[in-house]
Amino acid sequence: MRAPEESSPNKTLPAAPVFSTRPATQADIPAVLSLERALASAAHWPESSYKEVFAPDASSRIALILEDGTQLPCGFVIARLTSGECELENVAVAPSLQRRGAGTKLIQSLIAAARERGAHSIHLEVRDSNNAARALYEKCGFANTGRRPRYYSNPGEDAVLYSIQL
Repeated sequence: MRAPEESSPNKTLPAAPVFSTRPATQADIPAVLSLERALASAAHWPESSYKEVFAPDASSRIALILEDGTQLPCGFVIARLTSGECELENVAVAPSLQRRGAGTKLIQSLIAAARERGAHSIHLEVRDSNNAARALYEKCGFANTGRRPRYYSNPGEDAVLYSIQL
């Protein structure tokens, strides 16, 4: 008779982070810059462009911060509102939280905020090679609506256009 085999210890996976979003403020600019600089795929804006988002006479925008329970920003999204349309201008999620629901929470929050502000659609461009972002947008209900040849530089690349009707 064989001795019973020892069972392997129960390995529990770390709990998935609980994400929340809130409106961004000018005080978030240093954290936004830090997040953006950590990601090659993010649009790299000068600090002055982020300051313009919060200027009293700025174009109407949605700017949201993602937090993971630590009260520290771990992602952001900025979108411009114009004539009932919303254009996603920049989005970033901390590398350690990518593919863990953070991007989905940010995009879902943007969709909700755009609806609340009266937008009937959201549009965006994304690098053709950014498969992770493209999969996220498609998961969130965006449809591929076209291409812009040679839209990006460094390296040169087409932009894929996505839209969602709200």
